[in-house]
Amino acid sequence: MNSKIISFWSAGGGTGKTTLATVFALALKKYKKDIVLADFKEVTPHLHKYFGIELRDKSNIYEAVENGSSIAEAVNEHLQKKQGIWILSGFGMNDFAKFEEKHFSAVLEVLKNEFEHVVIDTSAGIFFSSTYTALKNSDVIFAVAAPSVWSIEDTAQMIDFVSNRWGVEKERFKAILNAVDKEEIDASTAEKILEIKTFNVRYGPKNIIRDVSKIAEFLFKKDTERVIDIKRAEEAKSFGIN
Repeated sequence: MNSKIISFWSAGGGTGKTTLATVFALALKKYKKDIVLADFKEVTPHLHKYFGIELRDKSNIYEAVENGSSIAEAVNEHLQKKQGIWILSGFGMNDFAKFEEKHFSAVLEVLKNEFEHVVIDTSAGIFFSSTYTALKNSDVIFAVAAPSVWSIEDTAQMIDFVSNRWGVEKERFKAILNAVDKEEIDASTAEKILEIKTFNVRYGPKNIIRDVSKIAEFLFKKDTERVIDIKRAEEAKSFGIN
């Protein structure tokens, strides 16, 4: 996959995006070896709980950015490998009080340089500098929504804001309709409203694994096809074919 940074984001909370981000990162092991799942949820991070690891204070990263010392060394102190992927635990209340966009950008730059793929679980909404950093730098953004009218409407409004105010192209967005609630809207209808590719994830652990794995496979095939098309175009050009 050419999509290096992939974020899971939602307009509001309670859509199950942390679970989807985790399952997606694990599904990527089929295609790539070096994967990091980064928790960019501020104040109430959850990935460390999923994997049973310690949530550590990240003052050393803050100091490294401020002092111009080795940021990579500071970030690597917080990486732990679980189930075949690397985990960067989140930023708790103490970190939230001082971390700004430049600190999250520095962290993301380290991860991008050290791993083939970076999967990010972001905070919901548009109110944290970590969310701004993740969305601005993502190749693909999965907007996770519940199958309800309000959730879809909120998602559409937030995507428009991020596109118009933050300059994040709408083409980077794809939607996931996650069956965490009673279904009022199906994926086909949501896709028409949001005007972006929309995937459906059914309720239940087994269904989540199957459906998210299919999403990873879809992206992998799309990127593979794109690489093949580029190579063919380059070969044709080398033979003087327009």
